[in-house]
Amino acid sequence: MSSGKRTETLSSVMGATGSGKSTFINKASGSSLPVGRGLESCTSEVRTSRPFVVSGRVVTLIDTPGFDDTTRSDTDILSMIAAYLSKTYVPSLPKKISSG
Repeated sequence: MSSGKRTETLSSVMGATGSGKSTFINKASGSSLPVGRGLESCTSEVRTSRPFVVSGRVVTLIDTPGFDDTTRSDTDILSMIAAYLSKTYVPSLPKKISSG
């Protein structure tokens, strides 16, 4: 029996600069995130697609700056992604998880 509540799925799309992450997200979600041309970085900050439904799940794709970036180190990019996820999604998690 279904409660009618949809499950939300968040998925980070990560890869090298210029590998097509933003293009994939736009095609999968119907979003219009800016897309770079060539190997120069276009995505400078973490951003999300518009939510869409797949098999009863609400899916949001997270677009991330690429690795091997022309202006930042991979460590800086991972730190940016971690900060975004902890600021945006961790506060909405339950404060206490019973091991019970």
